[in-house]
Amino acid sequence: MKYLNIFFCLLSPLFSISQVNPLYLEPTKKQADSLGIELRKEINDTLRMLAYRELSLFYLDIKSDSALFFIEKDLPLAKKLNLKLWEADAYDLMGLTTRNLGDYARSLKSFNAALEIAKNTDCEKNIWNIEKFTNGKLPQFARLSMLATIQSDVSGLYSITENYDKQLKSVQNSIQVAQSINDNTILSQATRGLGEIYFRQGKWDLALAAYKRSINYSKEVRYYKYEGGSFLRIGNIYLKQRLPKLALENYLIASQSNIETNNLSGLGEVHIALANYYNTIGKNDSALYYAKSGLGINKNIRNVSGIIFAYSALVTIYKSQKQSDSALLFLQLVTDTKDSLLSLTKIKQLQNVGFDEELRLQELEKNRIETKSKIRTYGMLAGITVLSIVGLLLYRNNRQKQSLNLILKEQKDKVESTLEQLKSTQSQLIQSEKMASLGELTAGIAHEIQNPLNFVNNFSEVNKELLAELNEEIDKGNYEDVKAIAKDVSDNEEKINYHGKRADAIVKGMLQHSRRNSGIKEPTDINALADEYLRLAYHGLRAKDKSFNVSMITDYDTSIGMITVIPQDMGRVILNLITNAFYVVDEKKKQTGANYEPTVTVSTKKANGKIEISVKDNGNGIPPKILDKIFQPFFTTKPTGQGTGLGLSLSYDIVKAHGGELTVETHTTDESVSVAQTKSIEKQGSSFTIILPI
Repeated sequence: MKYLNIFFCLLSPLFSISQVNPLYLEPTKKQADSLGIELRKEINDTLRMLAYRELSLFYLDIKSDSALFFIEKDLPLAKKLNLKLWEADAYDLMGLTTRNLGDYARSLKSFNAALEIAKNTDCEKNIWNIEKFTNGKLPQFARLSMLATIQSDVSGLYSITENYDKQLKSVQNSIQVAQSINDNTILSQATRGLGEIYFRQGKWDLALAAYKRSINYSKEVRYYKYEGGSFLRIGNIYLKQRLPKLALENYLIASQSNIETNNLSGLGEVHIALANYYNTIGKNDSALYYAKSGLGINKNIRNVSGIIFAYSALVTIYKSQKQSDSALLFLQLVTDTKDSLLSLTKIKQLQNVGFDEELRLQELEKNRIETKSKIRTYGMLAGITVLSIVGLLLYRNNRQKQSLNLILKEQKDKVESTLEQLKSTQSQLIQSEKMASLGELTAGIAHEIQNPLNFVNNFSEVNKELLAELNEEIDKGNYEDVKAIAKDVSDNEEKINYHGKRADAIVKGMLQHSRRNSGIKEPTDINALADEYLRLAYHGLRAKDKSFNVSMITDYDTSIGMITVIPQDMGRVILNLITNAFYVVDEKKKQTGANYEPTVTVSTKKANGKIEISVKDNGNGIPPKILDKIFQPFFTTKPTGQGTGLGLSLSYDIVKAHGGELTVETHTTDESVSVAQTKSIEKQGSSFTIILPI
């Protein structure tokens, strides 16, 4: 019988206000007294938890320390029973009560704990008494409703602590989630928070519209607990606009609403607003009466921020009455209260809570990146294995070519057949070098293509959920909602199409690079070509070595326009030069340490009827004694197994086939230094220049 009594006490409001989210329903004074009597009896932990929760909600705007007392008994029971959504609700209420009591660090910690639970879809399982959160709707609605509630509540804490950027973000998140589940109860709260932001920014019209929307939402669901707050703030706007009559009308409506809903916190706030109103119109006695009344209410319920507002109002009133001693007294009280509230220790505690949360999020992101990195590493290992085999084949072919050269000297009668074998071997080596360059691009292209693929996947998931919702709305006959959802699906399909085309363009570019050379020249934007291969080369090396970093400088001559080249071949030349430049500056970085900044510069210019494409680095440079060998086939300065020695040779041949030149020079900052001074010159870097006719 006692279980029936307590259920009737807790659930009876559902029969009278069925449209309201039951999460917000509070027991009456009579029901609260009945709950207190039931708690003194032996009841199970589940019902005891529910009773503590309802009592904390009853005292929330009446006496903050009593609310905290009951919520501290509610939370351990929710944890013990493993009711995660009830645990999130308890943390949210603890955040509200500790915020009102001025313990901002504990408040933020509680809100963060609530958000962590509500963001996890696992809390949709095992929801005891789900009607308390959903009014008969799905578990997903329960979780999202709780999430939107917490985001709205934590925005108030960010407002008090003047963290306005986070306040705006929390309000926007709350509105977005509440709109997605059509929860007008939460929207009445969140839009009032949005009005506060507009009010602080001096955007009176937007603030007024937001508060009126909040009132309309409250009326739709017949939830009037905090409606007085919206009327109060509308009065503040009219007072700012010097419309005292309209201001007073709204203040009186707010006062009556708070009295009817037993919202002492809101009533104290209205009395302070009335004090400011009467002070503005010169009625000092009335101003003083309401300021002291507001102070008394806030002291009684232990609302620290309300006490500060009351003290500030009294300072203003006594100043206007030229009672300097009284004004100074309350100014000192304002200062002392703020100092105790926001002392250095408490500020540090609050910052530490935020810092700890950032560290936790960074750790989660780090784990996600490490997982992706492992997957990428396995793929790269497979690629490296293939490249190693190719390298061995190239090395073997190189040895075969040298042997053939010796045979040519000894056997002149076999020149014709030997030359044919040499051409065949050269074709194989050229194709192998092309495949090697394709391998260099693979990591960069993977980086480029991941972004549009993420968009396609994300919007596809959203459309899947929207189509499910569309079917539900069709069954319900809500055709206006059906049209809105259909439009959202159509918009998402456009985005999927757009990002799919982006991915398609990247893949086509890769295929174009890997296909056999058709030998067809076509108009090409050489600046765009150079910039594309600069990015792909950088991402490719970064994928292999996370420590690799380099400063990239570009200087493109926009007057060049389109020039006629074979884009695949010219792209290979530019890629080879940039990859070599990255290699030499990275090697110098490993040798010299932190005092050296690796830099690669890619530039184009139009001069004397020709186009110049330059790739410069600030590496160790090229010794003069090998300067005339670098374009020879198979000549390389890289360690064995790291280079074929064909890159610059093939690049030289491609540029020559275009009727151009490929030149190289080693730089020094002092032009008077002779080429013989090798050590000085080698430290200045190198510059490769492609010169093409227009």
